[in-house]
Amino acid sequence: MSERQQEYIPALSFRFLTPFFDFIQKYIVRDVRYKSLLIDQANIQPGYKVLDLGCGTGTLAMMAKEAQPEADVTGLDADPEMLEMAVEKSASQNIDVKFDTGFTDKLPYPDASFDRVLSSIMIHHLKTTEKEATAREVFRVLKPGGELHIIDFGKPVSLYGKLLGPFLHGFEEANDNIDGKLPDMFGAPGLKTAISGHFYTFFGDLAFIKGIK
Repeated sequence: MSERQQEYIPALSFRFLTPFFDFIQKYIVRDVRYKSLLIDQANIQPGYKVLDLGCGTGTLAMMAKEAQPEADVTGLDADPEMLEMAVEKSASQNIDVKFDTGFTDKLPYPDASFDRVLSSIMIHHLKTTEKEATAREVFRVLKPGGELHIIDFGKPVSLYGKLLGPFLHGFEEANDNIDGKLPDMFGAPGLKTAISGHFYTFFGDLAFIKGIK
């Protein structure tokens, strides 16, 4: 096992929780609602090539394909067990999505490969240096005029979110999110970024971020 694989932490922190990932996302986090809003924001057109970063069990990638059947959608994740679930789920629903194994800070794709890059509740799992490297990789694989669309924890704007803020700030990987640094971090390589909206959950305030190359 490589050092990188040893450092990898499953999406729910503990491997035994992986089979319950979709249940928790759907019924506790309400992921279908905010993922639908993210896809609406992305405005995916026929013929577009779309990449879902940290796709997990493939829900966002599959929803993107259903929203625009004539798009070419790829999901990427570092967790083989999650990807196995994604492949099985997409096959059972007859949704044609490609799934690749890889890390977001070293994407296995050529320059200018995608019209849209999406990410849902994944960026806060990355350390600062990994976020910065991921931002550079996203800029590299986007086509000119291509767009990045993220939903993830952001700087709290609701009272409830502000109460949760200090707790979330205790996790190293979440600090950049809670401090509102993501737009600048993903804008640094050259994207024009902005916060385009918010979504409120039991776990804290989420921010929609849009970046244009």
